[in-house]
Amino acid sequence: MRTSKQQISATLKAFGDELHAARNYTNPDLTDEGLSKQRELLVDRVRAKYGKEVDGHRSALYLDHDRSAFDKYRPKLDWNNAGTVAKAKAKWEAVQTKLNAGLSIGQIIDSADDTTLAAINEFWTDHAEAQQAAGTSRGQQYEAPDTTAVQRAVEDRAADLGGNTGRGALAKSRQAAGLHAYAEVTLNHLDRAVAGQVNGVSDLHSALDAQQAEQQAMSGGAGLIANHDANASADASQEAAAVSE
Repeated sequence: MRTSKQQISATLKAFGDELHAARNYTNPDLTDEGLSKQRELLVDRVRAKYGKEVDGHRSALYLDHDRSAFDKYRPKLDWNNAGTVAKAKAKWEAVQTKLNAGLSIGQIIDSADDTTLAAINEFWTDHAEAQQAAGTSRGQQYEAPDTTAVQRAVEDRAADLGGNTGRGALAKSRQAAGLHAYAEVTLNHLDRAVAGQVNGVSDLHSALDAQQAEQQAMSGGAGLIANHDANASADASQEAAAVSE
C-alpha cells in the first residue's frame, strides 16, 4: 500500500464532511434526547473510522523507502579507510584556503569533486559552528547555524556528478521527503481533530503549514550557488531590519 499527498488531503476533507454530517444528522422519528444520542454515536463512528485511516497513511509512509533513493550518491567519508580520510582532510584544507582567500562555500561547491564534497559534508558544520561562536558577543545567546543550504548544495553537485541517474535519484528522494513533511503536519492535525482536541488550528492554516514544510523539504541548494554566499544575504537582511527599526 502506498499513499500520496492527494490521498492524505482527501482523507482530511472526507473526515470533515462526514463529521459535519454526523453532527447535523436529523430524524423526525427521534426525540431530542434520542437524536442527541444518535449523533454522538455517529460522531464516534466517524472518529474511529478516520483514526484507522490515519494509521493506514502512517503505515504506508513507514514502508516508503523513496527517501533513501539518493543515499548511494550522497558523498560520505569512510573513517575506516585511512587513505580516504587523509585525502578528504587534504581537500578540506584546500577548501579552507579558498575560503580564506575570499571564495564562498557556494563557489567552491559549484566546481567540487566527490572527495571535496565528502570533506565539506563532514567538516562544514563544525566549521560553521566555530565561526558562529567566534562571532557571538559576550552575553549573547549562541544559536547553532543552519547549514541546510550547504548540505543541499552538496547534494545538488553530487547529483550532477552522478549524471542522469544521480539527478533522478535526488529528485525521487526529495519528492518523497516533501510527501513525508506534508504528511507529518497534516496527519498530526488530523490526529488531533479525530481525537476531538480543540487546538485552534484550522484546516486552512494546517494546509498552509503543510505546504511550507513540503517546499522546505524539497528545496535544493541552487540559491546558495547562485548567490555565492548565503551568509552575505543573511547579513544584508539583518542590516536592513536593523535600519528599519
